[in-house]
Amino acid sequence: MQTLARYPHTDRRQHPRVPVDLSCQVNFSDRMAHGRLRDLSLGGARVEMPLHVAAYTFDRLTSLHMRNIGLVRVRWRWSRDHLVGMEFLSPEAIRQALSRFLAEQAPPEGIRPTDG
Repeated sequence: MQTLARYPHTDRRQHPRVPVDLSCQVNFSDRMAHGRLRDLSLGGARVEMPLHVAAYTFDRLTSLHMRNIGLVRVRWRWSRDHLVGMEFLSPEAIRQALSRFLAEQAPPEGIRPTDG
């Protein structure tokens, strides 16, 4: 079963995504769940949930807690299988920590790792 996004399928991202693999806590008004951050940007995140998205009530989604970054209010944008896309509602609350974290994840432009 697939849950469709509320918005037409167009890429409206304002910030580049960075692939990550980190644990996180997804908070709802009536419960919480542990998830895995799969990608992250200054505007939002893609999270892998432990259960199929049909098991969650995303209109009760309130916030996302990311270790070493912080807690941010979010809203549901899309969901499919075990994945959910979230938009940060108050990115300014974590902008400094998030910017620092994202900079650590991607090497500066033009620098490539060397073999051995």
